[in-house]
Amino acid sequence: MTMIRDPRQGPPFVANVRPSGSSVETRCGAATPGPCRRWEQADHPYTGRTAVLATKHGKLPIIAPPLEGAVGLRVEAVAVDTDSLGTFTGDIPRSGPPLDTAIAKARLGMSAAGRCLGLASEGSIHPDPAVPFILVDNEIIVLVDDDNGIVVWESHSSWDIVAAATSVGAEVDLEPFLAAARFPDHQLIVRPNSGPVHPIYKGISCIEKLTAAVAECASVAADGLARVETDLRAHTCPSRRAVIAGAAERLARRIASRCPACGAPGWGRVDILLGVPCAWCGTEVARPRAEIDGCPACAHRATRSVVSPEVRADPGECPYCNP
Repeated sequence: MTMIRDPRQGPPFVANVRPSGSSVETRCGAATPGPCRRWEQADHPYTGRTAVLATKHGKLPIIAPPLEGAVGLRVEAVAVDTDSLGTFTGDIPRSGPPLDTAIAKARLGMSAAGRCLGLASEGSIHPDPAVPFILVDNEIIVLVDDDNGIVVWESHSSWDIVAAATSVGAEVDLEPFLAAARFPDHQLIVRPNSGPVHPIYKGISCIEKLTAAVAECASVAADGLARVETDLRAHTCPSRRAVIAGAAERLARRIASRCPACGAPGWGRVDILLGVPCAWCGTEVARPRAEIDGCPACAHRATRSVVSPEVRADPGECPYCNP
C-alpha cells in the first residue's frame, strides 16, 4: 500500500508517491497540526468574523459569497501588491511553490490590514502532466488563521482555460488568433518576442490598442515579432475566474466541515492510499483504495475506503502482468 499527497481536484493529476509505510503528509489541505484543544461546538468559529482577502485583481466577488454562505464568514478585500510575489508574464518570477505563495499573499494582506484572519489564492497554468498537449489551470486558495495557528486550503483544476499565445509581425492578420483567444472578453498582453523585456502592454481589450502594441513591440524585438498572449490575471480572464470560483466553493465546504475529535474547522482529505490488487496476480496496482481525512489543528485522522475489498484491478494496469 502506498500513500500519496492529496491531489488537486479536477482533471487527471500527478502526485508525489511515497514508499509504503511512510508517514502521512499533514500539510495537504491543512497546516501541520499543533497542540490539541477543544473548539467551541455551539457556533461555527468563523460565523460573524471578518477575513481580509489579499487581491490586486478583483477576486472579492468570486471568493466572498461561498464563504459567507457556508459559515457566515465576512470577507473584505485589502489592496496589496500581490504582483511582488510573482506574475504570469514572468517579469517578476514566483519565488516558491503555489501553496507557499498563496500563504505569503494572505499574510501580506493580514499585515497590511492588521488582521489575524486572511485569504488569498494563487494559480498555475501549465501543460497537464498526464496529457501534455492540454493546458490545465490549478487554483489554490488558503485561509490563514493566526489566532488559532492553522492554515486550511483547497484547490480546483480545469482544462477549460483560455491561454492562447502567438508570435506575429506587425502586418499579420490576427483575426483567427483573436477568435481562438475569445478576445475581447479575454484581454491580451503584448510584448517583444525576443530581445528586450519591455515594453509590456497588459489588459488590452480593443483592437486599436492591440494593433499599436503589436507594431511597437515588433519594432524593438530582436526577431521583429511581437508576442501576443492571454492576460491571465483574474480580472482579465473570465475562464480563470470560473476555476477560482470552484476553488472557493471547495474551501467553503472544507471550512464548514469540522473535526470530529476537536471541533476545528477544515476537516477533509489529506492523503490517498494506493494499492488495489491485480485480478490475475494480486500485485498492488497504483489505484486509490482509500482516502485519509485529517484535521488542521490536531492529529486526528480517519480512513475511508473508496473501493470495496473484493474489487480487483485490471491486469493491463499491473506492472507485473503488463510491464
